[in-house]
Amino acid sequence: MPGTSDHELLELMPDGIVLSDALGRIIYVNRRAEEISGYRGKDLYGRRIELLVPRRLRAIHQEHRRDYTAHPGPRSMGSADHDFKVQRKDGTELSVDIALGPIASAAGPQVIAVIRDISERQRLEVVLQHQALHDPLTDLANRNLFFDRLKQAIHGAQRDGNRVALVVMDLDEFKEVNDSFGHGVGDALLKAVAARLVQRLRATDTAARLGGDEFAWILPGVADHVAAERMVRRLLRTLKGGFSVGKEMIEVSVSAGMAVYPDDGDDVRTLLRKADLGLYSAKQAGRGFASEPPSILSR
Repeated sequence: MPGTSDHELLELMPDGIVLSDALGRIIYVNRRAEEISGYRGKDLYGRRIELLVPRRLRAIHQEHRRDYTAHPGPRSMGSADHDFKVQRKDGTELSVDIALGPIASAAGPQVIAVIRDISERQRLEVVLQHQALHDPLTDLANRNLFFDRLKQAIHGAQRDGNRVALVVMDLDEFKEVNDSFGHGVGDALLKAVAARLVQRLRATDTAARLGGDEFAWILPGVADHVAAERMVRRLLRTLKGGFSVGKEMIEVSVSAGMAVYPDDGDDVRTLLRKADLGLYSAKQAGRGFASEPPSILSR
């Protein structure tokens, strides 16, 4: 075990410190290691280090520990090709990074493990990744994720021999909502619409906000154009009716256009252009749903 001055220094470390002997028995932990593991030091001393390893990984960890003991050397944090987990006293698992180093002592070879809790960092990474791919107002997929999902859906349809429906839509006279009630109410309305957009989607479907009051659905795995149109009309019915926004009840209507892969195009650009043409056609016809973009191109 470290001397008194070493012990005091290790207690000040922001990372967990676990010292074990050549047989993998724990001989010292600092306060931070106690916080990470949920154990008191007295409950760990003399126990095998595998106590802190998830049960499903203990056998392989024991093999790795023996290999390390036979060929000791410094290992920095971040050098492993997988995430480490610490099993806490209450059975929960914590994501950590671990650095290892051999120590020569009068009592024989020892191993020091420096354990860093990275669960908060991972949580922040997930949050940042989500923010990069989702609209900040509605939390729907943003344009970047929309295009990626559409490409994936097309590739899947090519592989499986099925179809993908792409629907683009916007709110009719949304500008009047902003002018009459203010942008705060307009934003609240967009959030309320977005909530309905995802209500009846399947796990494989995607709802996206393309910008402003323009939204989209990606509906993979549809059997044919008729089935796609039937599905879209059913989904559009969820958008009918008033939206309660604060103290206001706002009635809105939606215009939409649809294109189906591969009937209406075999690439992202063509499908989006034809769906946009369908939306334009619906607007020109007095709003509603245009399900046949090819007829627009033939005019």
